[in-house]
Amino acid sequence: MNQFIKDCLSNIAKNSEAISAASQGINTAVIAILGYTAGQQDAQDFGGIFNAAESLNSFTQVENGSQNIVSVKPLIEVIKEMIIELKLKGSVRERENGLIEFRNQQLGSTYGRDENEIKEKLLRKIRALKSHRKLPQQQNKKKFPLLSEFYTQRYLPYKQSQKRAENTLKGIEYNYKYIIEQGFDKPLNEYTAKDIKDFLFAIDKTRKRQIIQGMLNNLFKYAVSESLLTVNPCTAIEKMEHDTNMGTSFSFVEQARYFKRLFADEKINYQLKCYYIFTYLVGSRRNEGLDVIFLDADMEEKLLKVNGTKTDGSLRQIPLFPFVEKLLSTLTPNKKGRYFPFTERAADGVFSKFMKELGMDHKLHDLRHSFGTIQICCNKIDVKTVSLWMGHSNIETTLKYYTHPEQLDKATFLRGDLSEDEKTVIYKGKYAEILQLIDSFLTAHTQNIPKK
Repeated sequence: MNQFIKDCLSNIAKNSEAISAASQGINTAVIAILGYTAGQQDAQDFGGIFNAAESLNSFTQVENGSQNIVSVKPLIEVIKEMIIELKLKGSVRERENGLIEFRNQQLGSTYGRDENEIKEKLLRKIRALKSHRKLPQQQNKKKFPLLSEFYTQRYLPYKQSQKRAENTLKGIEYNYKYIIEQGFDKPLNEYTAKDIKDFLFAIDKTRKRQIIQGMLNNLFKYAVSESLLTVNPCTAIEKMEHDTNMGTSFSFVEQARYFKRLFADEKINYQLKCYYIFTYLVGSRRNEGLDVIFLDADMEEKLLKVNGTKTDGSLRQIPLFPFVEKLLSTLTPNKKGRYFPFTERAADGVFSKFMKELGMDHKLHDLRHSFGTIQICCNKIDVKTVSLWMGHSNIETTLKYYTHPEQLDKATFLRGDLSEDEKTVIYKGKYAEILQLIDSFLTAHTQNIPKK
């Protein structure tokens, strides 16, 4: 046999342990060459006998006069054994480019040319997991705050920095608590238009539904401005409809019945009775009356500050009417200066229960409605002035809802034999009777206060 061929085959045989499954064709080629050139004896001369009959992946090597069978396994099998040793679960496959790939749910895809390369990569990933470091494909994942975290840490401080009125901030806090109490709290990026719409329609009261929609819209709008979100999910939701019911005025007959029964009811304390009188005499909204404090009443200038927040004109000053001044003088403010230290629920609840007992279908807001109607239709105060007193943002609201004398006295309103001036005289007379009831009640209370 040619000496050059013998030397080449000898080198291949000595390094056959490193031959991978991808190189099995070389073994076959060696056997073919040996059989074709010099037969089995020539193979023994350079120290290796390939036993092709048993397996193309094994050969006999002569060392120190003895024979050892050395097995050459495919690389895939080697990798599978290594995976078992590392106590990992997954699948092993050979790619079209010849690389071996191992896939695992936690570690992802790991591939390499040989056992050492794959093992080194796997161990590096395992160490990263054990040290709680994120894998490279997870490092760019953005974490979004919960709505509650965003509100507390960023939105509320932002609103406070705008120097919003205390009542405005209280309203924001009240609506935020409602949202959280309903369990509608999750990462900002997980909210969808459908989620928000479903949540809103689960709110029974249409006015509350509108308010919460506005609150959520402002929250997400600010999140977009802070680059936390790219889209405000509320923009895809149509404005919630509100079943507008502006209420009606108490008629003079209803006013008389209401105050007589109110003053006689011993279960309702004096301060709460005065709160309802105050609302009737001032035309304040529910919370505007509840928030009145000692400093709001200027006894010298005869002005009363009303801390409204609903519209641009809500924060206002109105005349300190004589009966209002007398009412406040009979009350002792609490430590915070409040004349009416009640909750919204208490104010609404007692009133609603009282209306049922009287068989009347009125809301607390109708006391305010009565004030506006009386000032325009009975006292003949011009509409613009009454609009300012009531804190309306535009005069159209006042004209639309508070210019209906028929609500005060329908019988007189329908009389065709009377002029408008004659009707006004009748309205004023009936209103004077209501004021007399109130004055008598306040006077009686003042007389019953023990002298110091």
